[in-house]
Amino acid sequence: MPSQVKTRLNRATTLLAVAAVGALTYMLMPSCSMLVDADDTLCFAIADAKDGVVDWPDEEYLEPDYLYHCGIEEFHECDHCDLNPWFQSQEARSYIEGFGLAQGHGWGDLGRPDVMTVNEVTKEIDTPLGRTYNAYANLVYANPPGIELDRSKDLGNFEYYDSFLKWASAYVWQKTYRINGNCNRDCETVFSTSCVIARTVNGPFRNDYTDLYQTFFYDLDAVWRASTIVHEVRHARDAISHDACACKNGSACDARWSRNGANTYELMWLAAYFYTPEDHPFITPARQARAADLFDTRKELLFCEPTQWQLGDFRDINQIPEFYVQQVACSEDPRNPLPCIFLSN
Repeated sequence: MPSQVKTRLNRATTLLAVAAVGALTYMLMPSCSMLVDADDTLCFAIADAKDGVVDWPDEEYLEPDYLYHCGIEEFHECDHCDLNPWFQSQEARSYIEGFGLAQGHGWGDLGRPDVMTVNEVTKEIDTPLGRTYNAYANLVYANPPGIELDRSKDLGNFEYYDSFLKWASAYVWQKTYRINGNCNRDCETVFSTSCVIARTVNGPFRNDYTDLYQTFFYDLDAVWRASTIVHEVRHARDAISHDACACKNGSACDARWSRNGANTYELMWLAAYFYTPEDHPFITPARQARAADLFDTRKELLFCEPTQWQLGDFRDINQIPEFYVQQVACSEDPRNPLPCIFLSN
């Protein structure tokens, strides 16, 4: 047999083996009813549903100050049904589905049939899918056009995307993979708070996706969820991975701010979200305060080398977004920003 034919056959065999392993791995993922950790309350709730009605678990937020920043008296503002415009609009729900949720797997068990279920006491939206909608609502309604924003224009069109929040909404829409819902926790140990929030996977044969875990739905407020989406999308079609260095955020570390990676994008979005007008119709002072706190705390956790950029350096991010996308994201020194060698868009 000619050597070229042998080489081609070996290559084909290898690809088929990879595909088989990928398919097998997907098929052998334990279902919620078969195997769950002791703290997989979401999986248990789904498995124990009576007549299709799930008793959605209560949130158990990781940060003790969440109630202070995103709570107003008896309810949590960030997930409140009256303060998320998609709740009253099928058009808005369809728009949000376009961010990769429509192609995603797992949402049938995670609230697609009853996405508008609300906690009777807190008036918070209960379902994992509804809470994911709330995350995307922060991306959609942070800019005045809302669902009227044309997300298909070239990302270099800063005449149209004249604020970072507009640009970011289009960036997430254009760069996302399909978004899957996962009822499991993926934690270091049972009952651990060191748990995976989301994971983006690149695979053969276009097996590209982002998984959102129980931690994403019930341990984070909606502003943090939104910044997580920006983070994960930077991993997706731009294929920007984390670095093999040690920071306080475990394995999700970037060596430095100028790496222009997922952590840099996450923080720039939080800064842009914070620097919106005081009379913004969607972003309330409580949401702004949450974004500021997340920027300050996350900045100290995400990079192996200390970051010089401070929240005050982003005061103009919604006036000149191109400067932040094309220079700030790639620069260490706020006093000497340098152009990115490869533009992020």
